[in-house]
Order: sequence, then structure tokens, then C-alpha cells
Amino acid sequence: MTTVSLCMIVKNDEAVIERCLQSVSDLVDEVIIVDLKSTDRTRELASMYTKNIYSFEATQHEKDTLSYLFELATKQYIFFVNPNDILFENDREKFAQLKQSINSNIDGISMELKTHLNESTPKRLTRIVNRNSSYSFSVESGEHHINVTGKVVDSDLAINHLPYTNNPNNHIKIFEKMIEENVVFSPRDLFYYAKELSDNHQYDQSIQYFLKFLRKKQPYNEHNILACYYLADNYHHLNLFELEKSWLLHSLQYEKPQPETCCRIGYFFLENTNYDSAIFWYEEAASNKNAEQLSNVQYSYSTWMPHLQLAVCYDRIGKHQLANEHNEMAYSYHPTHASILSNRQYFSNLLNK
Repeated sequence: MTTVSLCMIVKNDEAVIERCLQSVSDLVDEVIIVDLKSTDRTRELASMYTKNIYSFEATQHEKDTLSYLFELATKQYIFFVNPNDILFENDREKFAQLKQSINSNIDGISMELKTHLNESTPKRLTRIVNRNSSYSFSVESGEHHINVTGKVVDSDLAINHLPYTNNPNNHIKIFEKMIEENVVFSPRDLFYYAKELSDNHQYDQSIQYFLKFLRKKQPYNEHNILACYYLADNYHHLNLFELEKSWLLHSLQYEKPQPETCCRIGYFFLENTNYDSAIFWYEEAASNKNAEQLSNVQYSYSTWMPHLQLAVCYDRIGKHQLANEHNEMAYSYHPTHASILSNRQYFSNLLNK
């Protein structure tokens, strides 16, 4: 049987790489990945599918990266895939059949590239090449082209291009297409789909998918904690405030208290005039400013915000001097904040009577 190397270039593709490799890695004989110095969990996720991960310093010429990638392949044919590509089940079957029937006198095989966010006619690109054939590379409109010299045959195989873009409406369409095609969601797919549903105000459905994500019990505590935050937000929007508090507290099982968790629980107690409990949680947030925090959490939760809220709490229980001290701490972090400046005037008048 013909052997195939799957070759891929990645950089910060943690949102998509798992679903890509899950759809195709078991159909090929080796997976070769060139990583352009990713700073997220791309390498970690890819390592679950292959040990052949190589670092490469990106250059101005993408053709250099492609040449390096293809030189690493050891099998008879090279199948080039982007990390935001996926094979649906019917195309997986076609790929398996193609691999059995291909013969060595074929230099390249073309297939359709379907972009489901675009209703135009799918492109046809050569994505499988004989490693011993003559070929060159070009890049047009961000798409990598493999130009093969020799016999190129057209296949009925289609690869589906499902990028994670900056347009949330596109994200929803991508995941809906995956559901339509009965694609098994990876834990990250569940997380990102739930996130997009929440961002699009589909709170009930978002809750369902975040719960599915947490049931996977995956080891990345940061995403588990963020899922709890989103669940709390969803329940807040649905006016289910006890469930909001419950999921904030639930996040504590994954890691020591994060400043955001503490501030949000503190605010819940502040809103319910339980000032002693609010003070406990805001003090905890302020004391954790040097703790390792989630990568995409606001700086404010561990700096000026807890001190500002402590100023409010202590003022309401009559400890004005202590309230002023915390407001001054908040001022040291954020000297232009309107509420902090207003408090300075308030405490000046109150304490200097």
C-alpha cells in the first residue's frame, strides 16, 4: 500500500489543530509538523498525535518554510494540510480508498478546497504530491500552492477549510457545519463553541456545551476555570444569581483562588450588603496579586479593583480610615479612575473635619 506523510505548518493554532489532526492523523503513516514558535498550547496538543514536531524561524519567504517541511517527510507521498482544515467522514472514506488505489507513476493529486463560509465555487488545489517528483511552491492570497511537474490527477476528495476568524458569526457557522457533518467535537471544540454561543447571547445552549466540556475532565485548568466564569455569566444573564454564585465557587476546585474569582464572589456579597463576606473575598484578591494568573484575565482584578471595592465595604461599616487607605492603594494603581478620584475628595472631607 502507498505510504503518506501528513505535513503541516502551525503557529498559535490551539483553537483548531486538535480537530484537524483528529480527522486525518489515523489515515496517514506519519505526521510532520513545523512550528513557527507558537506561544500557546499548539505544540502540546500536536504532541498527542506525533513526536515529529520541528521548530523553524519564520522568514519573509513562506516558500522556505514549505521546502523545509517537505524535506522532513519520509514516506512516498506528501499530503499538505493547514491546521484549520478538516476531513469530514465521507472524505475520510474517500482518502482511505485513494491511498489503496494510487500508484507510483502519479506525481500529484488535486482535490476541492471547500470554504463553507463562502458560497462561491470551491477551489481545486494539488494537496498530495509524490515526494520524488518535481514540484515548486507559490503563495497566492494567503493560500499555499504546490505546482507539480508531471502527471496530476483530479480526485473526488474534498478538504474543508474551517478557519477560526475574528468574525463571531463565522464561528457559529463553522461549528454548525461540524454538527451537520456529525464531526466528533474535541474538548476545545466544545469550549470554543460554547464561548461563541455565549458571545452571541444564546445562553441556554452555551450552558449545555460548557457542561459537556467540563464533563470531559480535560487537564487544562485554565480552560476549566474560564468555563466556570462563562457559566456564571450565562446564569447572570438569565437572572439565576444563585447558580451564578455556585459556578464561581465551583471554579475553586481547579486551582487556588484566582483574583477574578475572588472579585466576582466579593461583588455578589457586596450587592447583597454582606460586607464582611465581601471584604474577605476582596482581601483575598488583593493578596493574590503576585500569584500565577490566567493568561487572558484583566490586570484590574489583582490591582486597583479589589482595593476600590474594599474602600466601599469598609466605608459602609464605618471604618473610614481603613477605607481611605484602600482607596489610596487603588489610586497608586489607577490615578485617573473617576471613582477613585471622587473617593479621595470624599475621604478628605470626611477625615479632616
